[in-house]
Amino acid sequence: MEDPPPSRFEELTQETNRFSGEFSSFKDPKKTFNEDEVKIIVKEIVESTILQDSAYLHSRISNWNAIIVENTVKRLAALNKSIKYIVTCTIFEKNGAGIHATTTCHWDSKHDGSTTYRHDTNSMYVIVNVWGLSV
Repeated sequence: MEDPPPSRFEELTQETNRFSGEFSSFKDPKKTFNEDEVKIIVKEIVESTILQDSAYLHSRISNWNAIIVENTVKRLAALNKSIKYIVTCTIFEKNGAGIHATTTCHWDSKHDGSTTYRHDTNSMYVIVNVWGLSV
């Protein structure tokens, strides 16, 4: 016994599913976090703020942190993408102490993303984290 032919509703549902699958793989560059692009921006800002021969001085850390975070957000916002950015910067002295950090999020892996940039000098580490969330 043969199966009955599909109803018009079933045909439309199959067609809609076929098209939605094709469009779901499309990445809109205006809504997609580009890790390489962000990392280049962060690297430029950190390296222009904290020179390789800069010594760790506790009195400078607050200012360096503010400059790095503010300039990174400004440069990322200037990309005019439909993305909200979260930027953190941690600067600490090289003195043998360790650091362990973990983050996790629930997001759209096609458009959202994150990156970490680490900058070392003779006396300190600078770690900048950027998260980009499509809106």
